[in-house]
Amino acid sequence: MLEETATVVEADSRHLWVEVRSRSGCTQCSSGSCTTAVVSKLFGMKRNRLRLENSLGAKRGDRVVIGIPDELLVKASAWAYLYPLLVMFAATAAGSFLGADQGMQATVALIGLAAGFGMVHWHTARQAPQDRFRPVLLKVIETASLPIAVDGIISFTEVKEGMDKV
Repeated sequence: MLEETATVVEADSRHLWVEVRSRSGCTQCSSGSCTTAVVSKLFGMKRNRLRLENSLGAKRGDRVVIGIPDELLVKASAWAYLYPLLVMFAATAAGSFLGADQGMQATVALIGLAAGFGMVHWHTARQAPQDRFRPVLLKVIETASLPIAVDGIISFTEVKEGMDKV
């Protein structure tokens, strides 16, 4: 299971919204001089929001661990990268077989690539409602210390650690 730490930005009794920061491939090394690091700094950190079932009673401000099954990531990568290329190669081969010149083959290749991406979009839109493709809430790492005002007196909530999913 691929795990990632996220922050709860909205929560109710049934669902919660978490925010995850996208990381570049070079966040694992200390060298900041590679091309990937430079491009990553240029475009900044992207934040993704996901809606999950609130199975552990997490609250706004909590840090949580979410998980995605490994096989799901492999299948999604194959669909996103391999399928459009296969459609493009098939379209190019069909254009070559029909005797198209190089300019027409290039055009057919681009049309095939676009068609492949369109098929991937259609397939993922059909699969999106299924629960097996959604990340799951694994555990609450810590509960945020959020100020709560009661009758003009400000107090803070406690910090809880290690509330695992049963």
